[in-house]
Amino acid sequence: MTDAQEVPTEVAGRASPARERSRDLGMTLMEIMIVFALIALIMGAVGVGAFNYFKKGQVKTARIQVNEIMQKAQQYMMDNNNECPKTMDDLVAQKYMPRRQKDPWNKDFILRCPGQINTDGIDVISLGPDGTEGTADDIKATE
Repeated sequence: MTDAQEVPTEVAGRASPARERSRDLGMTLMEIMIVFALIALIMGAVGVGAFNYFKKGQVKTARIQVNEIMQKAQQYMMDNNNECPKTMDDLVAQKYMPRRQKDPWNKDFILRCPGQINTDGIDVISLGPDGTEGTADDIKATE
């Protein structure tokens, strides 16, 4: 064996410098798992927050759409001697709306004329996240 091929040996009860360095290199499996757990916790918190903002955004979008449809229906009535549009299709056919819209939960808007809530006008309602009429999460047009 030549001097260049010598294997480091312990000197006076201590490991050689090469062996000490090899113990310090890299991370243990436990350290890696802790880092992944922390990343998962942070991503979970961010995900929950983002999802809540997304749900609030859907409600705001539905409110805007409901009020826009209400305005288009009122305009239809003014132009047609106070005759009510029977359905959303009447608004689309008369070019008051470019196309039939759906709410953010991919449900059709409810259009009632004369309305049950607004007896002198039109009710425009989105069924909200649960998709059921008559619940607290329904979104109704305001005058």
